[in-house]
This record gives sequence, C-alpha cells and structure tokens, in this order.
Amino acid sequence: MFGNYQHNRTGNLLWFAILIWFSSSLLSQALYIGLHGIPYDAVELFGGVGPAYYLIVGIELLMWTLLAGFSITKMSRRMKIKSSNMVPSIGK
Repeated sequence: MFGNYQHNRTGNLLWFAILIWFSSSLLSQALYIGLHGIPYDAVELFGGVGPAYYLIVGIELLMWTLLAGFSITKMSRRMKIKSSNMVPSIGK
C-alpha cells in the first residue's frame, strides 16, 4: 500500500526534476541566443566550470538513468496488469 505510493511520489519528483532541468537549459539557451545571436558552445561552457564538469555530467547521467529505469518499470507493470486482466472464456 505505502510502497506503491512512495514509488509514485519518487517517480513524480524525478519527472519534475527532469522537466525543470530541461526547461532551464532551454530558456538559458534562448536567452543567450537572444543576447548574442549565436548558441553558446558547450565545450567552452564546461571548460569554464573546470573539474566540476564531471560532477555536472554525472548528475545529469544519473537523472536520465533513473528516468529510464522508472519508465521501463512503469511500462512493464502496465503490460503485466493488462495481460493478467485477459481471462479466456471457457465453454462459450
């Protein structure tokens, strides 16, 4: 009972984190293009961050991996429920 609620809550928080991450990246790119006329260069951007670059990339990879894991788990549970609801009629 509570385990399913906790799993849904964690999945929702992860989706919100991904949405915020993507939206902020999109908006910052749009702002930079609006001000300078060209998109910023990711290599130059990460070069300015220094060694923290690896931490940022690691966090992003972790978020996408968790999102993929939750999505696969959710799809497999839905497919399992749909297949278990299909009961063959006997004798008709």
